[in-house]
Formats: sequence, structure tokens, C-alpha cells
Amino acid sequence: MKKRILYIEDDPDMAEIVSEIMQYEEYEVITDSGKSMYKHLKENEIGLILMDEGLSWCWGSALCQELKADDKTADIPVVMISGVQDIKAIAQHCGANAYIRKPFEIYDVIDVINAHYPK
Repeated sequence: MKKRILYIEDDPDMAEIVSEIMQYEEYEVITDSGKSMYKHLKENEIGLILMDEGLSWCWGSALCQELKADDKTADIPVVMISGVQDIKAIAQHCGANAYIRKPFEIYDVIDVINAHYPK
């Protein structure tokens, strides 16, 4: 079974870049703006959520807090990804398992996801 990531990102170019990177690592990446996040979680076995902080309609950290507060999704690792300066503090505050700062090196994404994806 392929490892599956849900990537919450509303920038199609960024979503495509990260999806392509992770496909080489044999991950299946489902992308969404976050508005259908719960639908994807219900319909797919998701091993990790990669979450952009600056979504056009809400903050990714608010979605992360929702996920971590729900018993059904609390155990799914969440990795925040953003170019905001204080992403480390934001990730800690919302309960994310890790963070990636944009701009990033390809191997930063691969290493963080591999480290936090459940074995």
C-alpha cells in the first residue's frame, strides 16, 4: 500500500512541486485547499497532513488545532509549511508535529515527512 499524504495548500504551483517531490519518494499526495479536508480524511487512509499556514480562507494553524482536538484525527502527524517568520512558534502553539520553512530545499521536505510519517 502506498503511503498517503494530505497536503492542505491553496497555491496550485506549490502543491504541484511538493506532490512531484513526494511521488519520487513513493508517496501518494492528495491536495486540497482545506475546505474538503474532513471529506478526504474520511474517504482515505491518510498517514500525514502537510499544512500551509497562510490559506486564502483561514489559518492552517486553526485547522491543525481542530485536528489535534478531535479524537479521530489527533494521532495523524501534522507538518506545518510556511514562509512566515515565526512558523516554529506557530507550529508549537497549534500542536503540529513539525514544520518546514519556505523557501525550502527539496531534501528538507523529504527528510521531515519521512521522519514523521508513521512506520
